[in-house]
Amino acid sequence: DALYFDMIDDFNKMITELQSNTLMKKDFISNFSHEFKTPIVSIKGYAELLAENTTTDSNTAQEYGKIILKNADCAEKLINDLKLTYQFEAGVIPLSLQEIHLVRYIKELVIDIINDPAFSARNIEFESNDDDITACLDDKLFRRAIGNLVINALTHNPPETKVIIRVENDKQGNAIITVQDNGKGINEKEQSELFERYYRGTSTKEKPEGSGLGLAIAKQIIILHGGGISVNSKVNGGTEFIITLPSAT
Repeated sequence: DALYFDMIDDFNKMITELQSNTLMKKDFISNFSHEFKTPIVSIKGYAELLAENTTTDSNTAQEYGKIILKNADCAEKLINDLKLTYQFEAGVIPLSLQEIHLVRYIKELVIDIINDPAFSARNIEFESNDDDITACLDDKLFRRAIGNLVINALTHNPPETKVIIRVENDKQGNAIITVQDNGKGINEKEQSELFERYYRGTSTKEKPEGSGLGLAIAKQIIILHGGGISVNSKVNGGTEFIITLPSAT
């Protein structure tokens, strides 16, 4: 399929651009190559089963098709992460700003995550102290940033972890978005490296899926919007990401 040839071609081009002598980048490239190979092998395997078995019943074929689609989705997300990182490095990110009502915007994003079967049983809450909080955002890009933070909290913590997303104004009129969990926390060393572009924390040993670029991408998007992000965490005491954005009003 031309789509997958294009994806693989983009992947190879961007890996070439990212080549470096630094150990961190070498580790990243190795990890990313492994993560990309995993869904591709699955797609190929199930596609071969479909191609070679002319007697496959419709239910089995449908099940194989769902597995292929799921893995194609995974591969596409990995490529999109790498592509976005490459665009940040090249300084070619298009930004389409519009005034957004943050409470409704973040609430809808949270509902979308809750409706994902992978997270539908998780404990996710939304809070706000003011319905009239606005900011100038690129809808698609900023949704990616907040989504990365929330899904990171869900993916790298036990199933019983509570995640709270909060939107409020500070005394200076800035919009504050907080993603807080009561999970296992992050040690000081990892906190200092969380937003590094090629860093993969030790928690990825337990949940290895993904590019490892999610938090770096989130920070880059937030900075692009004139905002900032910080993290407070304590081992076994949960983690809190705090995003500050200039208000649109």
